[in-house]
Amino acid sequence: MIYHDSKIEFASLADATEIALLSREYIEYNLGWEYTPQKIAQLIRHEAKNVVVARDKQQLVGFGIMTYREEEANLDLLAVRLQHRHRGVGRRIVNWLEKVALTAGIITIYVQVREINTGAIKFYQRLGYRVVKQHHGYYQGRETALFMAKDIRRRQ
Repeated sequence: MIYHDSKIEFASLADATEIALLSREYIEYNLGWEYTPQKIAQLIRHEAKNVVVARDKQQLVGFGIMTYREEEANLDLLAVRLQHRHRGVGRRIVNWLEKVALTAGIITIYVQVREINTGAIKFYQRLGYRVVKQHHGYYQGRETALFMAKDIRRRQ
């Protein structure tokens, strides 16, 4: 089921705590908590990053954070509340961020995924990302990360 009612928009500083809590619950579980409300607020203010949220009515149901460089971007974090998954929310967030990246002249987007997170790996593969590298001990020296990449240039 596609979730057409959700709206993608830039995050505000008022969203920082909720984004941080979602990161801790869905991304950073068993790893500690790097993306605290203070860190998220810094990222929202950062000029080389976009922090976006998906809302259903007024409820924040997901978020994404992208860092932009010259020709590459990195999808730093992406999370969707469990009860809102499989409704197209994550896909819409990634598509929104990819469109901005394409407009900015980005060629390749990278994302790092915990190897144990098979759901996320399959999600990114469906969106056209492919595994380009495996890094043992990437997460706190104890968990393996898969580095995935996607060329977003329009095909002629």
